[in-house]
Amino acid sequence: MPTASAKWPFTARFTDFKALNAAIALPLALAALAALLRFHGLADKPLWYDEILSLTRARLPLDSLVIDALTHKHYPTYFLLLRPFASAHISEWALRFPSAVFGTVCVFLVTRSAIEIGGALAGLVAGLLMALSPLAVQFGQEARPYTLISCSVLVAVWGLVCIARESEAAALPFSRPDALRGPWLAYLLGTIGALFVENNTIPWLIASNIAFLVIVHRTASARSALLRNWAWTQAAIALVWLPALIIMYSANRGAALTGLEWVPQPTWDNIRSIIAAVYMFRLSDMMTFGLLPAPLPQFGVAVVALVLFGAWRLKSQPNLLAVIGLAFVAMPVTILLISIFQPVLVPRYLLWSTGPFFLMAGIGVAALPARFSPAITAAVAMGGAVSLWPYYSSETKPRWDQVAAYLANNLRPQGVIVAEYPAVQTIVTSYAEPFHFESKFDVLAWRAHRSPLLVADGERKWILYGRVGQGAQESEEEFRHKWAVLGNPAAEARFGSHILILRFDKSTTPPQQSLNSAPSVIVQRAVSAPNLDRMKFSNSNGSWQYQIYGNRGSCAAKSAISAWSAPITRFPSLSSRAFSPADMLLGTIVR
Repeated sequence: MPTASAKWPFTARFTDFKALNAAIALPLALAALAALLRFHGLADKPLWYDEILSLTRARLPLDSLVIDALTHKHYPTYFLLLRPFASAHISEWALRFPSAVFGTVCVFLVTRSAIEIGGALAGLVAGLLMALSPLAVQFGQEARPYTLISCSVLVAVWGLVCIARESEAAALPFSRPDALRGPWLAYLLGTIGALFVENNTIPWLIASNIAFLVIVHRTASARSALLRNWAWTQAAIALVWLPALIIMYSANRGAALTGLEWVPQPTWDNIRSIIAAVYMFRLSDMMTFGLLPAPLPQFGVAVVALVLFGAWRLKSQPNLLAVIGLAFVAMPVTILLISIFQPVLVPRYLLWSTGPFFLMAGIGVAALPARFSPAITAAVAMGGAVSLWPYYSSETKPRWDQVAAYLANNLRPQGVIVAEYPAVQTIVTSYAEPFHFESKFDVLAWRAHRSPLLVADGERKWILYGRVGQGAQESEEEFRHKWAVLGNPAAEARFGSHILILRFDKSTTPPQQSLNSAPSVIVQRAVSAPNLDRMKFSNSNGSWQYQIYGNRGSCAAKSAISAWSAPITRFPSLSSRAFSPADMLLGTIVR
């Protein structure tokens, strides 16, 4: 397998024009391709809930931004970088611009690292795979911090690759003119940068230390000096990062894995879909993680074969195998171990492991006989391009932008928009800004466990059902059954595969009754309290009474009971105006 070191040692690379051209021109060319792919259609797909949260947080005052980020287990780094792009009005292009830039730099770094190890062919193939990866392009078009994390880790990987290849030179004191200060600095700043975005990069810190032990073990002649440089580097990382970690830990009162209840339980189908999307060039739905139709579903199998062959060829260079191999497996192994206690298997946490993965594929191609190189490189380019292209026309995110436009064109005065979940309310009101209907109509969040839903007064009621995030939610059938209490919808509108709107006109709502003559109402299966069987409100001589049936020992039932176990007069819908069963809708109402 060809190596870059045989052509130009590190100390001569930046004084030799040909070497500099080989090391920079190819990464720049592939970075230009990556930029084209990431900026193409950058604003075409709508913002989803997590991106709206990024926008909202970046708009906060500086002190509030820092506090909000830390209490939600994020460091403020990314949101501070996003702040100049978070304008008063929603701009998908501006908000996603930083992610597209960081995604482009990732391709440069993967290509550059592959050239260090396997030469120009390895860099070409690895860079092509990173540039054309549907997952990498998808996150390069998302206003979230994951391409920044990948970029930081890849800077550190490049530095550690250089240290592993020239371990004796890496042991020289930093004050020496010929010391490897560049690689050491790259590892230091890349690792600190990654750790200061999210704590899901801690596996990289652990993996890099294990890889370094392998490097030290195989560098007998300068072991103590190499350990000295490593100790100084780790001390600098600890000095800068640990105080921030302690602050975050204190802000969350030590609750490291809370707030992840939305992550689905891992199943074999779920694991297979995520692996295919992350490493095997399959398109997936951002909300459900389900795989979308692929023109070349077997292309990913060929990529995996190249990766395995590259790892096998690296066995002759244990230092590099340790660095690249551990950088790849660190996050998948960590996620599988944590998932034993708390599910955390989602594609975005695996994104930074794709760079090392494609590195090994490039090394595998470079190790094949030279006569096969043109055909394999062409096949990689064509297979990657064909696998990626459907992404631009696929529905990978819910079309809440179309919903906002539809509502703006169809809403009338006294209309009421009812969001199925508070998160739906958040994203609809956010998209209401460019359509100028946020000040004219009420957008009510459906909170079954807090109070009755006041929807009976509106001339028209628009009930919104759809995904905004990746957690579990009720089925469309359950949604329709729940809202059947309002009668038959006057109209329905569907937007893509995730969103349904039911329109109820006043004439379709069951006739209202006065409070004094209303029958008993049984509210069953509260959404927020599955162990609360039912709550019965009965009218006895004009005086309302309620009874609660269910497992009062459950936390959810206690929460619901606490919300309802108050004088009926607390609820305006039950005290001073016409009454309809919709006023006390929690789930299914039986009269």
